Amino acid sequence: MATLRDVALRAGVSVATAWRVANGSQGVRAETRERVERAMRDLLYVPPDPRHRAATGLIGVLVPELENPIFPALAEAIETRAAPRGLASILCNTTSAAFREIDYVHMLLDRGVEGMIFISCEMTNLRGDHGHYAQLVAEGARIVFVNGAVHAVDVPSVGVDERAAGELATQHLLDLGHTRIGFVAGPEQYLPTQLKGAGRAAALSAAGLTEDGLVAHSEFSLEGGCRGIAELLERAEPPTAVICSSDVMAIGVLHEAARRGLRVPDDLSVVGFDGIEATRWSVPELTTVEQPIDQIAASAVQTLQLLISQPDAPLPNAYYRPTLRVRASTATRTAAAPVRAAAVGR
Repeated sequence: MATLRDVALRAGVSVATAWRVANGSQGVRAETRERVERAMRDLLYVPPDPRHRAATGLIGVLVPELENPIFPALAEAIETRAAPRGLASILCNTTSAAFREIDYVHMLLDRGVEGMIFISCEMTNLRGDHGHYAQLVAEGARIVFVNGAVHAVDVPSVGVDERAAGELATQHLLDLGHTRIGFVAGPEQYLPTQLKGAGRAAALSAAGLTEDGLVAHSEFSLEGGCRGIAELLERAEPPTAVICSSDVMAIGVLHEAARRGLRVPDDLSVVGFDGIEATRWSVPELTTVEQPIDQIAASAVQTLQLLISQPDAPLPNAYYRPTLRVRASTATRTAAAPVRAAAVGR
């Protein structure tokens, strides 16, 4: 954990000079100020006393990518709810890379943001290095996670109940008579993947079914969905229905099913997750488990504003139950033979 003394040592100045720079005092040469500010960025140092920060009305919103429509949708909803509260948003696309995330944190701190909202951040990668979050929190930065809680870091989290999403999607397919329900899953080391998998397992267990290994891990993308369902369909006993880690992956499943001559939902039922607009444009329209974006965004902005105004106040996490939107990609299971016959043909 960096201290002001660490900043001073790195910049080669006295602690008093570092303090003057950190608190915006005048009377410091431009060259010295630049050296201290560079040391602060390198060490992710943030002045711990929020009263010493000038109010800028700026917040950072960091997303892992922009190709998946759920992330721009969440960012837009956050911006819409932040503006009436006098907060202007700076949007940063980290491309799911920890080093890009750190670079953007430096940039945001340079611009004097009052807080940051991380959407599905690197924290969700359980094998990643999360030291920069702990350091930021220790130095007094105001951070809220959206769909990215890991309890090892004391940061309030707002988001959808991922476990409930997996359970809800699986139960829908069980109610339709499916018993071989696969999971086209995101990478295994990501927390949302594990939570949805736990929800699926719970629903199967409650129905008296054992885990049958019908899980295929791939990247969170359309291509990942194609690869995941291809792997499952080539099993000795392929699934008659699948749940997916995202709508984008589910649309990939639809593409691969069509390529193989499978009819959705007659031969294969498909459930996505997120509730993006594209689920109503797919053929067939996609059944999905929808995130409550408006509730998540409103809660995230409110939580961050409370952190800014009352940095020492305890703030609980908030998880919202998703909603099942039943459309044309799921149907009652009628027979098992067509799926396997179509799956093995190329």
